[in-house]
Amino acid sequence: MDYFPLFADLHHRPCLIVGGGAVAARKVRQLRRAGARVTVNAPELTAELQSLAEAGEIAHASRDFDPALIHTHLLIIAATDDRQTNHAVAAAARASQRLCNVVDDGPACTFIVPSVVDRSPLLIAVSSGGQAPMLARSLRQQIDAWLPARVANLARWIARWRKRVGQALPSFPDRVEFWQQALDGAPAEQVLAGREAAADDLLEAQLNGRSAARGEAWLVGAGPGDPELITQRGLNLLQRADAVLYDRLVAPALLDHARRDAELVCVGKQGGGAAVKQADINSQLIARVRRGQRVCRLKGGDPFIFGRGGEELQSLVDAGLPYQVVPGITAAAGCAAYAGIPLTHRELAAGVSFVTGHRADGAPATDFKPLVRSGQTLVIYMGGRRLEALCKELQTHGKSPETPAALIERGTTPAQCVTGGTLADLAARVDKVASPALLIVGDVVALAESLRWFVSESTDARVAI
Repeated sequence: MDYFPLFADLHHRPCLIVGGGAVAARKVRQLRRAGARVTVNAPELTAELQSLAEAGEIAHASRDFDPALIHTHLLIIAATDDRQTNHAVAAAARASQRLCNVVDDGPACTFIVPSVVDRSPLLIAVSSGGQAPMLARSLRQQIDAWLPARVANLARWIARWRKRVGQALPSFPDRVEFWQQALDGAPAEQVLAGREAAADDLLEAQLNGRSAARGEAWLVGAGPGDPELITQRGLNLLQRADAVLYDRLVAPALLDHARRDAELVCVGKQGGGAAVKQADINSQLIARVRRGQRVCRLKGGDPFIFGRGGEELQSLVDAGLPYQVVPGITAAAGCAAYAGIPLTHRELAAGVSFVTGHRADGAPATDFKPLVRSGQTLVIYMGGRRLEALCKELQTHGKSPETPAALIERGTTPAQCVTGGTLADLAARVDKVASPALLIVGDVVALAESLRWFVSESTDARVAI
């Protein structure tokens, strides 16, 4: 270990920055966020630093580097654009037994400033020892994106309970086990969901030995195909689930993010083929939650847009079981974006309608008459097997045969295929439809071709984005 990592309490402690330029200003902002009393030693200051000095928020030693300032400050940063001056600062700091950082000069430093994820009171520091700062920055950004939005709330909640838990469990190993169960289980999940009162009740029950495994169902939208299109909230829940009930169209790469010990159960439906009955899916959800499992119901697209999430939610509500719903990017938005087709456009489409091309047995056929108005985009889900009939039906209800239309197959995946044409000839352009498929009808479709984002023939190729 080349450096000893530590977090210093700088509240109301004197820190010195030598230099008055843009780099020095950035360091001043960092130290002030930590509560330090900052002195800047420089003959001239940036406008930002000058404003802070005039407001009395920093002290300004308006002269060239003054070694006499070193011994009265706890921590020193050399941030001038003169290498000789920076090294003089470092030498004076070493002589006075003060820690010193020289910006962009690792060998001259006695401490380095890491890349920090600040979710106070939670802080995560990433350092490469000054050898690869851009790598540290990149990792910091990835960690920041991975952390749950309310992780700071979780840290504060734990702090609020520490004394109570410590009094009830004086044994350190017992406390470790207790907190591990809480963080891996329902109490932490309730805090991350913004329900701290429920988390308090669960932790109190756990502390009193009354807690039983508390299950919950999570209806999570996985997006239309690309595994990176799941929301951060959805990914966090997927990683915490005891069991994952997933649709056929969920990307296999996304399932790799589930816990290694999580049970993965495919409950997907195949259009026109074998399928798990919706009633059986509902029953599985209820049974698993009642057993205390945290169940991630991972659904393609968005749970509430032709995903039958409403039916699953109703079954959970009727059973009196807890749930969360995490929306996802629906196929219309995702596939159209990857194909370069804007669903609305100020000059061409003032609105967009989503309908399904596949109706439940006994359900009335879709009424297309109010959907064929000009200036509207029409998106038809699950219409691939009825492509020719749908194109004819839209024309029958008044849509011009020359209306641009596109069929998007396997949208947002590397095998995405977009076939364009008009209502009159689109069906003839498509040889065999690959599931899943989405039909978009409207003047906005023509924009994809004009922007060179259009695939005019049915070939396996991801559309450029």
